[in-house]
Amino acid sequence: MRTSLLLACLLTLAACATGATSRIENRLYELGLSHAQAECAAGQLEERLAYEDLVEFARFTEEISTPDNGAREVFVALGRISNPEIAKAVAATSVSCALAR
Repeated sequence: MRTSLLLACLLTLAACATGATSRIENRLYELGLSHAQAECAAGQLEERLAYEDLVEFARFTEEISTPDNGAREVFVALGRISNPEIAKAVAATSVSCALAR
């Protein structure tokens, strides 16, 4: 019984994380990243961030307006992240995904 309940909780948490990851990927694409870059970034952020931070970052990306002047505006907006764990993960992910091309 306990094992079943634990498994159900873990599956629910995994589904929520996947939902946040999907939201991040879609939003990064809308903000001008290529599909490959958005997928890379969302996947790495899912690995680097705790669930709560992943959800916080997903909400943060939804507040960024679509840039008129390209990627520079997105980077300026990302620079306003106040959570140091998210900021560190975004910086590491940006470098990693840029080098993966």
